[in-house]
Amino acid sequence: MYKSMKLKELANKIRLIEKKKSNLENAQNFYYPSFSDSIGLFEIFKLFKFKINYFNFYLKILKNTFSGIFFSYSKISNSKMTLNYNNIIFTWANLKNFDRNGSLNDRYFNLNSRLTKNTLWIVIYSDPQIPKYIDKNILIYQNIKKNIKIFKFISFILKKTFSCKNFSIFFHNISNFSFFGNTFYNDIKFYLRPEIKKIFFPFEYQPFQNRIIYHLKKNRLKTKVIGYIHAPPLSFPSNYIYRKISPDEIIVNGRDQLVCFNKNLNWPKKKIKIKPSTRFLKNKKISMGNKIYFPMTIRNEKIVYESFSYIINSNKFCIRGIEIKKHPVSAKERKVIRFEKKLKKLLLKEKRKNAKNNKNLSIFIGSTGAIIEALERGTKVIQICEFPLLDVYSNDLWKNIIVNKIAKNIYTYKLKKKED
Repeated sequence: MYKSMKLKELANKIRLIEKKKSNLENAQNFYYPSFSDSIGLFEIFKLFKFKINYFNFYLKILKNTFSGIFFSYSKISNSKMTLNYNNIIFTWANLKNFDRNGSLNDRYFNLNSRLTKNTLWIVIYSDPQIPKYIDKNILIYQNIKKNIKIFKFISFILKKTFSCKNFSIFFHNISNFSFFGNTFYNDIKFYLRPEIKKIFFPFEYQPFQNRIIYHLKKNRLKTKVIGYIHAPPLSFPSNYIYRKISPDEIIVNGRDQLVCFNKNLNWPKKKIKIKPSTRFLKNKKISMGNKIYFPMTIRNEKIVYESFSYIINSNKFCIRGIEIKKHPVSAKERKVIRFEKKLKKLLLKEKRKNAKNNKNLSIFIGSTGAIIEALERGTKVIQICEFPLLDVYSNDLWKNIIVNKIAKNIYTYKLKKKED
């Protein structure tokens, strides 16, 4: 029950801050991902009473804050866009998600944009090159990192310095997530018209999403906001705690998620709908086996390296010929590339074994929802945990999971029953 207790503690903290009307606008920037170096993760570490190197962590928070400057200049593309729409879908995409005809194949809703009538797609776009053709119902939003507006960034920080009333609120409000959310909202609020019936998000409680929901509630617009939980939640799903600034409805992908969101994350049952996953359709022939999945950030290389040494020296598993898959966000970082090379040298020591568990096996480092997807697809899973108390899927939150500890920081999983 330890993790569920910690979620309740965090939920109570958010509730007390949101209780004051004067805090509500700034509270929309509260973001608690357990996968990204941020003030949210720092507060989670304090919640679990982890040993914290305060100097290093504050350094990371400052780096996170000042990286927000790269979100200071944006560009919206598609001058031919129509204003005749009743619904809006917000999503993320890059060039490969667009067809030559100008339509978008969305990877979150598994939907082509031409199949949605009277719907505007607002796409947060990650590539420098935009598609040659863009359909009239698609708006492309880009951050141009080569052009930065220093005065705009400094002005934002100064404003937050005077408006935020305590340490936690201040640091959440000067994060890069917050700065992007503020810039994005100001750029697209023109499209949040009163006649909009529904807004859809691949929902993560990111500040830009909260900012839009706050705008709708503050102005008492009748627009219904629907959040789709597009990926399996993490072992400690702190970024999904129910708040005043929440969608009117969320869509989850199975009963296990419904129970967790209702019992542990405080979502009213009437606001939760169960639908099969659109992003990870089981009939898609996607192999997740024979791979090592890197997280966005490896926080303790020593633990990870020693865990791989244990697996290689053990006769329980054979990982000969396994492929390394880096996280797309950090794949080009020097630190990640350096550790990849070090790990590849270690993997060369792996010998042929007669281990039974050598087929369709994957290893996941750190906290990731991809573990659940892999299990649903029939892949055998090993998880290497940097912070087991936080990273491991526990049965008190996730009733459908069987956890087995095979060594210090190393776990395997099974599902009691696959979700429909």
